[in-house]
Amino acid sequence: MGQLSVLMEASSPKPGNVNRLRRFSDTGYRHFVASACLVGRGLYAGAQVGVRLAKGQMGFERVRIGRVILKCADDVFTGLSRRNTILGTILLQAPLVVALAATVQSDGSFTLKTAKTWIEPILRNTSVEDTIDVYRAFHLARPGGSMNKEGPAWTEKQDRYDIDNPEVYHNIRKDRITLYDLFRASADVDVISREWAEHFRLTLNEVFPHLDSLSHGLEDIEEAIVETFLWLLSRRPDGLIAKKAGTEKAEQVRTMAKRVLDEKGGESRPGELLRQFDKMLRKDGNRLNPGTTADLVSAATFCKLVSIIYP
Repeated sequence: MGQLSVLMEASSPKPGNVNRLRRFSDTGYRHFVASACLVGRGLYAGAQVGVRLAKGQMGFERVRIGRVILKCADDVFTGLSRRNTILGTILLQAPLVVALAATVQSDGSFTLKTAKTWIEPILRNTSVEDTIDVYRAFHLARPGGSMNKEGPAWTEKQDRYDIDNPEVYHNIRKDRITLYDLFRASADVDVISREWAEHFRLTLNEVFPHLDSLSHGLEDIEEAIVETFLWLLSRRPDGLIAKKAGTEKAEQVRTMAKRVLDEKGGESRPGELLRQFDKMLRKDGNRLNPGTTADLVSAATFCKLVSIIYP
């Protein structure tokens, strides 16, 4: 289901993103198809951990979520396709796959309440070695977008753990910083870090319920993904746009997404509104690609698919 969620999210014609009909100059739909296939071993390993956790065969301190993330990244970014397509999705799906597997193992079905009880201790019990493994994944994938390191949100602490800092591995070990601590420290400057710090509050409490309310099964999930993408983009500035083009431009995109969503209901040709928005986002070398929003919708799609299979 994790692999399928990557395919479903990438296939859906969301404005400003790669899909089966549109590409970027250096990245096409085939790269996302390859990533969805290649990420399977890492996700399967994470699901096995979740099953053992629910059976009481291991404690939370042995989950080693960083190892799951590194396995996914090593398979996706070092072989057939070296494009950084789904790093954000991996950072979200790795803890989710453990938590959802544990949920299904313990309850026999997907329940949001149980998933929340598993996800928090999985995140809180990460280790220094998890942090090291995730930095190795970062260096394999080379995340897109350059953070503005001159702004007030960027602190000396963030600089100490910057992936471009040649002393970063030494600093991590010296400071004994766990992966959960790291993401908490980065929560003010990175949306995915904030999800970790807040125990996936946005994904589980807002995005998944919205997607769930719009779709019933595989037949209508593509439309629901596009609608949820627009809804989320209209509510929060996209993190990747903020990194690449600045917070002011990210806010402009959010405002435009809200206008598109508001007008879409009464528009006789809603497809035309989406096409115009899509064209605007693709200008200037795709700098306005809402990549973080897509990662969050992909994580919610994963939850939706699991809920369909294990009702």
